[in-house]
Amino acid sequence: MTETTEKKENISPVWNYHPDLPLESVPYWRWPLSPLAILKWLYENFLSFTDRLLYIIYAIVVALWIMPFTSAEASLSWDWALLILLRNYIAVLVIVGGLHIWFYGIDGQGNLLRYDNRPIDKRGVKRFKFGYQTWDNMFYTLASGVPIATLWEIGMRYAFADGLIPTFSFADHPVWFLLLFPLLTMWQGIHFYFIHRLLHWPPLYKHIHSVHHRNVNTGPWSGLSMHPLEHIIYFSQLLIFFVLPAHPMHILFILHWQLLGAPSSHSGYEAVFAKDKSRLVIGSFFHHLHHHYFECNYGNPEFPLDKWFGTFHDGSERMTVITKERTSQMHRNRQ
Repeated sequence: MTETTEKKENISPVWNYHPDLPLESVPYWRWPLSPLAILKWLYENFLSFTDRLLYIIYAIVVALWIMPFTSAEASLSWDWALLILLRNYIAVLVIVGGLHIWFYGIDGQGNLLRYDNRPIDKRGVKRFKFGYQTWDNMFYTLASGVPIATLWEIGMRYAFADGLIPTFSFADHPVWFLLLFPLLTMWQGIHFYFIHRLLHWPPLYKHIHSVHHRNVNTGPWSGLSMHPLEHIIYFSQLLIFFVLPAHPMHILFILHWQLLGAPSSHSGYEAVFAKDKSRLVIGSFFHHLHHHYFECNYGNPEFPLDKWFGTFHDGSERMTVITKERTSQMHRNRQ
């Protein structure tokens, strides 16, 4: 097979843009293991210019300078609680609002690196509050998502100050301290897979998760557009820190990877492209497939539960047929 033929086979007619297909497993799960491939993947995702690196930096800055965890937080007070709420609102408005303006306001890069080039905003769509996707998404993000994320952070700070959360410092275990960042993203994949499968149970889907799935073609504000009960469940992965020793940087990283990372990964684009170059990698085609086909890719690529449970969609036309058949069978079984 020639190189030209291989490239043609990797092009899907469904999408305006997509990464190389079929999607592959993260190198942690490829056999035989390749240490070089794993190191390369870790560098590309945690040390090169991605949204994930920005959230790690932001967590470090908040934990060390802007708002460190302190013993005073063992006493609940409006003074510091409202500052957290304000800080989270500012972060969301800057990151999520900025991405929306760039992609859909000023149309900063048109359809370049955009997965689905259909418009996300159509006025008068009844399934959305106010008849408008962006306003609906902003309502759930700002009225529910940010306050609930803030309550989780307040709770974690209170528990930390009260000695309920085991902790360690970089000086104690420097290698483990660094490894915990990628390990936490694996934990997020495990947690997200199981709560997500639960939320697709018909009664919960109908009354709760359907709010998020109004968004078939997603934008930045879609990431946190959820029913308030889903927000509570979504951020519950922070409970791991009651049994896993960590540092406030780790707590803030995983919190903000959810609070800010969900909007960036739902942006509908693979990367921010400016001045003829990809400037910031943000996309998640893996999860975009879930919004398009629903009953697939419930977790994240870093822990292969979707492969193990037969719900993995690799972006190929073959898997689209299989996913549609499985979805039809699920619907028949529910009747």
